[in-house]
Amino acid sequence: MKIANHLTRFSSSGLMAAVLLMASCQDDEKRLTVQDTQDISEEALTDSYYQDMDDMGSVAIGTPSDTELSGGRKASTIVIDDDRFDCNGVVVTIDPDETSTVDIPKGTITVDFGTLGCADAKGNVRKGKIIFAYYKRRFQPGSTVVATTENYYINGIKLEGVRTSTNITGSTEEAPKFNVVLTDGKATFTDGTVATRESDITWSWERGASASLDKLVIDKVSTASGTTRGGRTYEVSLTEDLVYNRGCFFAVDGVKRYIIDGSKEIVIDYGVGDCKTISVTVNGITRSLTVN
Repeated sequence: MKIANHLTRFSSSGLMAAVLLMASCQDDEKRLTVQDTQDISEEALTDSYYQDMDDMGSVAIGTPSDTELSGGRKASTIVIDDDRFDCNGVVVTIDPDETSTVDIPKGTITVDFGTLGCADAKGNVRKGKIIFAYYKRRFQPGSTVVATTENYYINGIKLEGVRTSTNITGSTEEAPKFNVVLTDGKATFTDGTVATRESDITWSWERGASASLDKLVIDKVSTASGTTRGGRTYEVSLTEDLVYNRGCFFAVDGVKRYIIDGSKEIVIDYGVGDCKTISVTVNGITRSLTVN
């Protein structure tokens, strides 16, 4: 079930363009600087790349048949119906644990994108390996997926770290809810600069009357922190839940708060659901921006 594939694989380009516009229009020494906008856009970009890993794990784990999930079987290859895996040379291997059962599957799925690069329908190019260690089916309460990488790159950026996703839904009757923790996150860019990241994110999938009305909601308890490519520290928190829907490349509701180098506060308010208007506040000065 491709939840995040539709709801979280958004581009940060629209937000970046809007915030850059604000940076160019302020002369105050306490303005939002170009460096600030770069740091914010890179944080959003790396976050979306890690979220993409979560979604690929969900899709991969939802693919094997009951027979392939059963324990005592040898490792075998599987085919995943998703454009991110649809390249010559991409090999997906499932290796069920000997104690794995149909009801409680356990094992690993390794996705090897190869060294030449696999381009998806959106033009994102992936190389290297992602290893998903799974326990239970993805939408069973208490299920876990632990994702690690081996020389994994997306669009030339190398991603490292341990990404642990746990289904914290109370029952299978409720809307799926997950807690996703990233430890030792590291993004190495093409010029050799490095950004680090730790995050603890809780999100839920809210089904609408139709698929087009589905929403992904990131709980305001979610946090992230790290260092930028330029060596600055950042902390991200939410003062309101962030809401994403289909058809918009950034949140349509909610408020995100950045603290740069422990002192400079930047607040982004995503508005009231129209996917057009955001406001950015720096040092008490707020500017409303419309993104077309």
